[in-house]
Amino acid sequence: MHTDTLLEISKERSALFGLRATQAHRERWGDSWYRAGTIVVDSDGKFLLVEERRALINGVWRDVEDMWNLPCGSCNPGEHLTDAAIRETLEELGQLVLLKGICLIKQGKHADDPALTFIFAAVSVSKALGFDTKEIKSQRAFSAEEIHQLNREGKLRSPNLVMSALENYQAGLIVSLELLREI
Repeated sequence: MHTDTLLEISKERSALFGLRATQAHRERWGDSWYRAGTIVVDSDGKFLLVEERRALINGVWRDVEDMWNLPCGSCNPGEHLTDAAIRETLEELGQLVLLKGICLIKQGKHADDPALTFIFAAVSVSKALGFDTKEIKSQRAFSAEEIHQLNREGKLRSPNLVMSALENYQAGLIVSLELLREI
């Protein structure tokens, strides 16, 4: 989409979601209510997750241990979804990726603000590079069963997002990137 179209949609987001923005969200992200991330599969067929430093627990950001998530984050104003997914994955996972398709679209909330999240199926095209150590402690490859175990143990920061992306990926529910056309 053209930047003008995305900004126009952003201006109408409150009406679309029926929710109001928090001041903190506006100060940090402006009019961006879009989030993008990836479910990355390595050459062994394992899924790469990031260990988070902090998580929102009962409305308060807290330091956490052994809390895992997909690399994902908010789009910068005017940033294309695919560019945001690649950037967020590089920042959090420390790897360049090739996007293969759209694996999940989720409408919901992020930190009490409305959000529309796009998760892309991706493969790594680089060795591990540096990553943002302010947000992320480490990265690790997990089998699907290991991710199910993390979920049972309450160790997924965004369990519905991670499990839905995993289930869609395993079921082959990956939509062509051609779906995202600029208008």
